[in-house]
Amino acid sequence: MKISIAFSWPAGSGINTCGTVLGNILSEYGYFVYGDKQYSSLIKGGNNLFVLYISDTHHFISRKIDHFIHFDALAREKNSQIYNFDTEYFIDKKEYKNQNTFALGLAAKILWIDKEVIENIFLKKLPEAVREDNRIALSQGFDSVSQSILNLKPLSEPKKFYFGNEAVSLGAMDSGLEFYSAYPMTPASSLIDVISEDPRVTFFQWEDEIAVAMSMLGAKFAGKRSMCGTSGGGFALMSESISFSNQAELGGVYVLSQRAGPSTGTPTFTGQSDLNYALNASFGDTFPIVFAPYTFENGYNLIGKALNWSDIYQHPVIFLVDKSFSEGYMSVDTTHLQAESIQKWKLENNPAPDFARYTEQSDGISPYSVPGTPNGEFIATSYEHDIYGKETEDNETKMQMEAKRFRKMETFVRDEFKNTPLTRGEEQSEGGLNKDFISTGYDIINPDAKKFFITYGINFYALQGFIHDHREDNWGIIVLKVIQPLDLRLKDFLESKSKDIEKLVFVEQNYSGQLETYLSPRLGLYKDTWQWKVSHLRSTSLYPIFEENICEKV
Repeated sequence: MKISIAFSWPAGSGINTCGTVLGNILSEYGYFVYGDKQYSSLIKGGNNLFVLYISDTHHFISRKIDHFIHFDALAREKNSQIYNFDTEYFIDKKEYKNQNTFALGLAAKILWIDKEVIENIFLKKLPEAVREDNRIALSQGFDSVSQSILNLKPLSEPKKFYFGNEAVSLGAMDSGLEFYSAYPMTPASSLIDVISEDPRVTFFQWEDEIAVAMSMLGAKFAGKRSMCGTSGGGFALMSESISFSNQAELGGVYVLSQRAGPSTGTPTFTGQSDLNYALNASFGDTFPIVFAPYTFENGYNLIGKALNWSDIYQHPVIFLVDKSFSEGYMSVDTTHLQAESIQKWKLENNPAPDFARYTEQSDGISPYSVPGTPNGEFIATSYEHDIYGKETEDNETKMQMEAKRFRKMETFVRDEFKNTPLTRGEEQSEGGLNKDFISTGYDIINPDAKKFFITYGINFYALQGFIHDHREDNWGIIVLKVIQPLDLRLKDFLESKSKDIEKLVFVEQNYSGQLETYLSPRLGLYKDTWQWKVSHLRSTSLYPIFEENICEKV
């Protein structure tokens, strides 16, 4: 079973309430639900859209909207350019007082969700003064449809309906996040909404992203598990701090939620055009670790790993998502959520009187201390320095310290990739596809396939839906989780299958093919054996990649 239902009207009219109320109920029933929220950057007016994609087997993203509920001409005109409507329902604003509640009742009848369930969840949260009017509107909407389309009853174990930034925030806090700083910037702003309400975390909102990033590094210097978050323009202001973090070996996690650019661009729509910037978000020959979750469960699980790696390797970590991930909603099986235990390697609690913070180490990782530790004082500076942190311009010291910092990433590759065996067939991906090869750096679905998509991020859901819905068992998916450093066991896999693989299609949401350009030389895809096999699907539509885009490509 697959069905999609959408609500569309101007900002401030309550469509998010309709979508989230239904999404929570259906997730509680055990269905696979994805809620895609689209809105313009206008404060008032414009058009907002909330689409619920509902299935009993897997998550999916599609252009097809089975039931489109709206109450103005703009909603139909704008959204018909992107989506294909099956059945439309027009709600006359003049006829009904509480149009969003009417629409909620109408949608409940379509799906045959008991009206009392909606009343118990929705009406009880409203002020008593408006409760009766909304009860009437809900009943009117319910009765406006003569016959239900489905009979959606509880299906399986309950799921939770999280938005992406919520999953990331909860995962970070459950994995020991202590400090978060941010300045509101769509689509990263809702991280603030979740984290600022939790007493486990100290939150500061600053006047700009320079102050945000530097305060985060200050908290790291104080020994706290720290994170900041922003989008494109704000991340540009943070980039100098990434170089400082590398030089002073402080670490810190930067959540970068991509939106469509360049510059301010179209700030409330999605894209994946910041990958190159994330990979090279610094100066002076430094490169951050770059994570990219591709499911909401990833978002929860991997952010704790990012915090650990920031502490262990004393190195900046970028957690790369996009607007569709950050602001989209997903039913999540909470049994798949696992917080990371806190790991802080080489924390020196009893340093000797001659403690050298940046002492030479074969793995490049020096011991560190936090302020107030007896004998643990050191200088954290943006200048080149000696083993104690004292500024220096000595060429021998410069070469020694730079080589030490780079050795940390060699240690990272050895410990996180080469010492971590690939596992096969030990778990299922969302929707029942075998997640056959599981590693720290990437996952491969259906490794015996003849054709592969290679991607990162939320594009996974459309690809998964295409394979599942069209029974395309000859297709597999290679999805990156750690993009930098690259887990080169993937190169070994492709070389071992080069004679068998017929197609390798890069799927990403930017014009220039940033993922393909980055991976191709590293994976050996410029060789003659791959010349006619590699192609791509690139989207700059402002909307997520749909299953229909995949069908058109293949």
